[in-house]
Amino acid sequence: MSKEHHIIYIPGLRDTNPLNRPFYVLAEKAWRKQGFYPHIFYPHWEEGRHIQPKLKAITDLIDELAEQQHTVSLVGQSAGGSAALNAFFERRNTVCGVVNVTGRLKSGVNVRPSLDHAAKNSPAFKESVLLFEQENEPRLTSEERKRVMTIRPILDEVVPAPTVPVEGAINLVAPIMEHSLGGGFISILWSKNFLSFLRELETT
Repeated sequence: MSKEHHIIYIPGLRDTNPLNRPFYVLAEKAWRKQGFYPHIFYPHWEEGRHIQPKLKAITDLIDELAEQQHTVSLVGQSAGGSAALNAFFERRNTVCGVVNVTGRLKSGVNVRPSLDHAAKNSPAFKESVLLFEQENEPRLTSEERKRVMTIRPILDEVVPAPTVPVEGAINLVAPIMEHSLGGGFISILWSKNFLSFLRELETT
């Protein structure tokens, strides 16, 4: 009997806004239809100044699911992308794969909006991006990078295109424009593209 494949989904800024709940429900349904077991982790981005307490809560959930003999993967959207990649680094011997959907992973050079502007209401988000960019991403091996996928829309007014990809990972561009619309499209209607990637990693 094969293991259940559980996905921890980490949303972006304003993650607890009730207006986002219908999107979470639709994403959960789409993923369950393809045989996955989603868990929404709410970082509460606008609360607290540091990423470490949020990151520890994510890794604790990874450990809990792994102890139950489940396969565990991560999907981070928007601000959740850097958190997912940092958690992947911390548990890279446990996590099957990680997907960054429209998430900023670098501060960027001469890009708009700047990281300072994007994270003006969430110091923890800025800290998360810098942690991955400066400390964790450089330490990923070539084999570990093969377990990373990033996806961005053709045009994104919120997250500059050069700040999304990871060198050596699978970096995709979805046929959609705009940050929120693009993220919803990728996570629901385009989810087969990254869920099949995670499924294939089960056997590698």
